[in-house]
Amino acid sequence: MTRLLRIYYNGIFGAAGALVGWLVFGLAVPVDWPWYSTTLLGGSIVGGVIGYLVVGWEALLDWSWPRFFRMGVHGLIFGAMGGAVGAIAGEWINYALQELPGLPGTLSTMVARGLGWMAFGVAVGLGEGYVARSWRKTSYGALGGTLGGLVGGASFALVLSELGRGEVSYVWGQAVGLMILGACIGSLIAAVEEALKPATLRVLRGWREGWEFAILKAETTIGRDEKADILLLRDMKVEKYHAKVVARDGRYLLVNLGAPGHHTLVDGKPVSHVAELNDGARIQLGDQVLMFHLRQARRTARAPLGRRREGETTRAVPEAILLPDQAGPRGGN
Repeated sequence: MTRLLRIYYNGIFGAAGALVGWLVFGLAVPVDWPWYSTTLLGGSIVGGVIGYLVVGWEALLDWSWPRFFRMGVHGLIFGAMGGAVGAIAGEWINYALQELPGLPGTLSTMVARGLGWMAFGVAVGLGEGYVARSWRKTSYGALGGTLGGLVGGASFALVLSELGRGEVSYVWGQAVGLMILGACIGSLIAAVEEALKPATLRVLRGWREGWEFAILKAETTIGRDEKADILLLRDMKVEKYHAKVVARDGRYLLVNLGAPGHHTLVDGKPVSHVAELNDGARIQLGDQVLMFHLRQARRTARAPLGRRREGETTRAVPEAILLPDQAGPRGGN
């Protein structure tokens, strides 16, 4: 999946989550409830559905239902909490700003909604990072969610500013505004990750051909198991936990987790234990072919394993990396 396509999908599922959440809220919450109960519950419902779809949509495209459920539930929890906080915070901030003299009503509402929904955006971003067990993805998600909540919340307020309360257009304006909010949060979370990710694996042949996976953890597992970080299906030559990419001191290593050497190749050479990955390295696992890429800023020449440049000390591979029994579904953050 290309960068723009990932941003697009994140935005689309964010908008879809907002629409579904808005419909559920309209059907489930009585109109005569107190405003604070309605605000809290409405924010949690909308936020939970957005979080579920933004965090779990990749598994949905894989038709991997256990993975979709596991990832989505975490997104639901984080999104619901953030949505409730964001909705009520927006109301409180809006009331506080209304007391300031000389501040236009529309502008104050946009500022209030933007600041309030920032908490929601942060929560969705944290949910993505928690699912991946990656501090880097967590920080990227929090930054992207903050920006998405700010822009989306302000846009939500702007859409409603010209619509009269109690009218049908105002009700549908809420739906449109929330969809913009969900799209902004989802797309900006993906955009920040795409802009800052240090390395990627792009599928050249096999399952999800053309997709690109960010390498954001100290140890990124690859295999057919539902809990692998990079899931490669429909190839029985790929083990459940076939290999892992290990990041150490700016270097990237492919570690064989016990798979046959002739089914684990780097640039056409069998890998029985470990091989260093340089920019453009071609990796074959079973019949699946992937290409490793570094960001431009990090594409600096590095000495091969076990060799020394003039004036440079040798950097050995940590012994733990070489041992397959040290690896598995547990990845470092």
